[in-house]
Amino acid sequence: MKHGVLVPLFLFLAGCASKEVTENDTGFAQTPSLDAFVGCYRNCSSPSDGSAPVCLTSILWPDVFTSEARPAAVNIEKGDGNSLIASAISQGVVLKQSRFREGENFEFKAGLLELKREYVASGAQEPGNPFIGVVTSKTMLGLDASGHGRISQSTAFAGTGFLIIPVAGKTSETHKIERAPRALCGNI
Repeated sequence: MKHGVLVPLFLFLAGCASKEVTENDTGFAQTPSLDAFVGCYRNCSSPSDGSAPVCLTSILWPDVFTSEARPAAVNIEKGDGNSLIASAISQGVVLKQSRFREGENFEFKAGLLELKREYVASGAQEPGNPFIGVVTSKTMLGLDASGHGRISQSTAFAGTGFLIIPVAGKTSETHKIERAPRALCGNI
């Protein structure tokens, strides 16, 4: 009889958590204003563990650039009011440029740029998808103590798998985006 209670209890409490941080991570530095973000950055992180890099262009312009045609750099300029202008650059050529406004595209909180949160509901309608529930993700952009870019992405999910197994969890990844020499961004 005890096993009959323990198995459903275990399934009810099923969940997971995962957190990945780059080596020698110094955390986010307090950034007093949007002006601190101005500069040239390498587009992608350089993970030492062999995992896939995270790229600024994939966050700023999802589904615009393929992995084969990734820009080399992203230049950030201060726009009018509380806005930043981001430019994707390869070999000195601007491939894409957009203005991102506080209140519309991001919130500036405690020295970090918090991008608008994404919510996805899954009804297990796609073939092979046994998950019914909600997934939310949050992306934070900031600087570390050395002035390099830092990306923190977290995802939380809750629902059921195969209609009967409760599932909940959270994942978190942090990546470093190096500041690059101005020459990488060309004469912008």
